[in-house]
Amino acid sequence: MSISLKVFRLGQSLLANCRIAKFQRPISISAFQYQNLKGEALKKPLPIEEKQAAATPIGLTPTQRNLVEFVTGEILEERRVQLQLEPPYMIDDFTGHFSGSKVELIRESPHERINIFFNVSKSVPRRNDETGDLTPVRSVPKFEVLIRRNDLLLSIFCVFKPGAFDDVEPESLDQQPQENEVFEIQDLSLYNHGWNDSCFTIDASLIDDNLQTMILEMLEEKGITHEFARKLSDMATAREHALYIEFLENLSKFTVGLPQPITQTIK
Repeated sequence: MSISLKVFRLGQSLLANCRIAKFQRPISISAFQYQNLKGEALKKPLPIEEKQAAATPIGLTPTQRNLVEFVTGEILEERRVQLQLEPPYMIDDFTGHFSGSKVELIRESPHERINIFFNVSKSVPRRNDETGDLTPVRSVPKFEVLIRRNDLLLSIFCVFKPGAFDDVEPESLDQQPQENEVFEIQDLSLYNHGWNDSCFTIDASLIDDNLQTMILEMLEEKGITHEFARKLSDMATAREHALYIEFLENLSKFTVGLPQPITQTIK
């Protein structure tokens, strides 16, 4: 199911005005490391003079005022087309759990447990707006399927194919549109007694095509089909859009600053 969501991305010039352009997202650090860096930065106390400056109420500059007005309009427009995810968050017989931008799908049986992990951050491909053809925004996150049996853990890392959700037209009027394959295997790992970073991982390009086909068939037997992947993308799209709206709201609050408490003057 195609979801048409209009999403505006703040450009580098706007980021420069907000004084955050120096922090480039393509920096190659893990999310865990980044969270630790942010945590350490927040723990450091501000000097007294910086605390006083931060507590001093000041008026908004023209740039800040324009930014807040623009972001407010974007928030209203995004809310108008927002898709609401209602609990329980289910895809077939997998139960979804949200933690910020991270999503986990779980299915358990007496003999095995299947976990699917993905992150909606930076999961929307960059669009080519130069052509004037604004394609609907869709989140296509990489996702990892973990199948646990006793002490063994099979990791199947999957990615959506480029153009997986492009409309495929039949060659003739007599033909029905065929269901295209939307995802493929990127790499495989097999852990003993849980995950560890010293385990051998093999790239899918080095695996025999017949073996890849059989692994995909095994996933299909467990309910992880291409139709399932489409539903996963639908859930990711709605979640990413909700977090984008939250980001805009927080950006507006950050620009305005927290209001100062009102104090009464005793005469």
